[in-house]
Amino acid sequence: MQYPFKVSAVICSYNRARFIINAVDSLFAQDYDKRLYEVIVVDNNSTDETVQLLAAYKAAHPELNFSYYVETQQGVAYTRTRCAQEAKGEIVAYLDDDSTAQPGWLSSIASFFDAHPATWSVGGKITPRFLTGIPDWYSKYFFGLVGNFDQGPNIKKLTGARYPCGANMAFRKKVFDEIGYFNTDLGRKGKGLLANEEKDIYLRILAHHHDVHYLPHVAVLHSVEANKFDKAYVRRHSMGIGGGERLRLKGNAMALLLKFVEYMAKWGYAVVYGIGFLLRGQWSKFVMLERFRWWVIMGFLDPHGAE
Repeated sequence: MQYPFKVSAVICSYNRARFIINAVDSLFAQDYDKRLYEVIVVDNNSTDETVQLLAAYKAAHPELNFSYYVETQQGVAYTRTRCAQEAKGEIVAYLDDDSTAQPGWLSSIASFFDAHPATWSVGGKITPRFLTGIPDWYSKYFFGLVGNFDQGPNIKKLTGARYPCGANMAFRKKVFDEIGYFNTDLGRKGKGLLANEEKDIYLRILAHHHDVHYLPHVAVLHSVEANKFDKAYVRRHSMGIGGGERLRLKGNAMALLLKFVEYMAKWGYAVVYGIGFLLRGQWSKFVMLERFRWWVIMGFLDPHGAE
C-alpha cells in the first residue's frame, strides 16, 4: 500500500492549552524532511483554549502538513483511535500533549522501522520534567505516575512484562488493520483515570507474534505539574490501574482470580520493600507505597470508582 507520508506524528489533547503548541513545535523542529511527515492533533472536547490555539497555528503555518480534529466521544482510547484513523502515514507515532520530542525522534523511529520489518511497534525513553517540587513520599514506585519510562541504555525487544507508554510510542499503520484499534472500555475519560488501553493493544500485538522494541535514543521530555502529586489524584490514578485491569480481563474468571492474587501478593511485597524506607526513617515513602498498593486493589474491586 502506498502512503502519502512516511510518518504521521499524532497528539491526543485534552485541556493542555499551556503545552500543546510546544508539543507541536517540537515535531516541526525535527531534523527530518517535512515533506515526509504530517502532524495531527486530535482534541477531546477541551474546555480551555486548545482548539483556538490549534486553529491559529494552522492559519499561521500554511506551509506545514498540519491538521487538527475534535473527537466528541470522550476518552483517550477514542482519541488515539481517531488519530490512527486520520493518519495518512505508513507509521503512526504518538506524542503526549504535555511532552516535547527530542532531536532525532522522527528520523530514529522511521529508520528503525525500515531496518526491522518484523517490528510493528516501538517505544522510547520518557524523562519527567518536574515543574514543581517533588514531595518527600515520591519514590521509584511512582514512576508511572509521572510518565518516567527508562528501560536502560540499549535497544531491547519487549515481551509483555514491560510495554511502551503512550507519551512515546509508534506503530506501523497496518497493525490497526490486523488487530483493531484501542479498547474504548479502557483508558482515561475526561477526569476519569482508568488505565491499560496501552497494555491491551500491546498484548494483542504480541499475541499476533509481532515484535515490539524499546529504543532509548527515541526520547521525549514529559511535563509534570503539581496536580500529579495531589494525594487525591494519586489515589484515583492508582485505582485506575486496578480498574483498568478488571475491565480488560472481564469475562475471564480465572484471569481475574489470578490477577487479584497477584495484586494481594504485590501488596505483601510492598510491605517488605517498605521496611527499607522505615529503616532509613522515610515514613512518608512507606505509607504512600502501601496506600498505592491498596488503592490499586480497591480499583480492581470497584473499577467504576476510578471513573
